[in-house]
Amino acid sequence: MNRSFLAALAILVALAPVSLAQAQTHPHAGMSMQDHAAMPAAPSANGVSTTPADNAMLSAAPTEFSVTFPHAMTLTSLKLTGPAGQATDVAVTADASPGTTVHAPLPALAPGSYSAAWAATGADGHQMNGVVRFMVH
Repeated sequence: MNRSFLAALAILVALAPVSLAQAQTHPHAGMSMQDHAAMPAAPSANGVSTTPADNAMLSAAPTEFSVTFPHAMTLTSLKLTGPAGQATDVAVTADASPGTTVHAPLPALAPGSYSAAWAATGADGHQMNGVVRFMVH
């Protein structure tokens, strides 16, 4: 065997215990898909979390979309893109009071992959937006 192959093999053997230890202590290790989907969304770097969470795998279709902010905001738009690539504007309440958690009802969703692009505005006029991807089984 050539030396570079043996060196690479030696590195893999040396790192295997570290990888195994990390996998066993990972907070999602051994979780079912339903357990993972039920976890609350961790806030992103900007303090925003959504329900459904980004990359959620859901056993039932969600009936609403919500965004939690570190300060009061108003949801100004929500566009849902479905499995066939069709985009639908979801109605948001135009005169809703600002809140740290805002909601919008979702239409009935069939199984498949979705993305929800949202935008919100704060009382001082600043804007935030994001995209959340999730799958309904």
